[in-house]
Order: sequence, then structure tokens, then C-alpha cells
Amino acid sequence: MDKLLPEVPDKPLEQQSDAELFAGNFRRSLLFSRRVLDRPDDWGDAEFMKTKREVALAVQGQAVRLRVAELAPRADDSVVERLMPRVAAIRRGERVIEIDLGDVSE
Repeated sequence: MDKLLPEVPDKPLEQQSDAELFAGNFRRSLLFSRRVLDRPDDWGDAEFMKTKREVALAVQGQAVRLRVAELAPRADDSVVERLMPRVAAIRRGERVIEIDLGDVSE
């Protein structure tokens, strides 16, 4: 798992870029969540179980957001991009839509 996480820079915090600070915070939050979820369940400790539930729900929520982002249409898949070949065909005088008059019911 460590190979997938961004490396934390060795520079002092004041010298790190925003991206480096974010990467460090992201790494720490992932590792913290992992440590909380890896601890054994203690049903006698209601506060710990509440914290563990909150961490688990946060992780699941992020997983859903990542999956939704993967399934979302790409930015270059816009309506205009799809319609431009038809507009070009119309300008060239080509037929774009085939109409079968036999399908009209009265």
C-alpha cells in the first residue's frame, strides 16, 4: 500500500508547496483511517466504536465518490462535440436523419 501513497517530503513545512502539504496530509489521513479500522472491535467501548463507524463511513463515502467520478462522462464528451459532425454534414447538403414515413400512425 505504501507504494501507492504519495511520498511525504523531507523539507520543513514552511518550505513545502501546497501540493506537498496536501500529499502529506492525505497520506497521514489514509494511514490514520487504516490504523483505526485495523484495531479490533471493542463493543464495550462505545466511543471507540462510534469513531470507528465514522471512519468507515467516511472511507466508504470517498470510495463511492471515486467510483462516480470514474463513471462520469469525460469533459470532451459534450453535446456540442457529438453534434458537430452532423452540423458539418448538413452544411455539405447531406442527409443526417433518415425518416421512414411508413412508421407514422394516424
